[in-house]
Amino acid sequence: MKNVVIISSSMRKGNSDKLCDEFEKGAKENNTVIRINLRDINLKFCISCCDCYNIGKCSLDDDMNALYEKIKEADIIVFATPIYFGEMSGQLKTFLDRLYPIYQNLKVKEAYVIATCYQNSKAFIEDSIIGIKRFLTDVGVELKAVIYGENTDEIGDVSLSQCQRSYDIGKRIQ
Repeated sequence: MKNVVIISSSMRKGNSDKLCDEFEKGAKENNTVIRINLRDINLKFCISCCDCYNIGKCSLDDDMNALYEKIKEADIIVFATPIYFGEMSGQLKTFLDRLYPIYQNLKVKEAYVIATCYQNSKAFIEDSIIGIKRFLTDVGVELKAVIYGENTDEIGDVSLSQCQRSYDIGKRIQ
């Protein structure tokens, strides 16, 4: 049994949330799953004060400090993002920046990415998640799979096959 943390960065309940739901259902069959919806937390921007070097945590007073222990205990992390103008969501980028105080203490060894966009192109998604891949490489975490939600312009556009793939990948985690 593994500890799985899903980080959903969509600010609305939509297609990437649906794929998270399916991944979570599959992963919960054999694992402990915690889901963090960034829309539900108070998350401030990193101000590059470098206090985390000296005090071992972020000095900003928001909900992020309460999440550090959950993230440090994760075996697997899932980043879910809608693609905005060819990039991950700003909320996810802010979250990644705010992991700086703990990035050297992560026990996470593998990650998954769920990405949705209006384009009908996996290549477009691949180009859009380069920043996530760079973060994972920098912290020594292997990207196991990308779950593509291409051609999802309107809420509800995510297909049954995309949902099934998300569920199946979550279920394979053991």
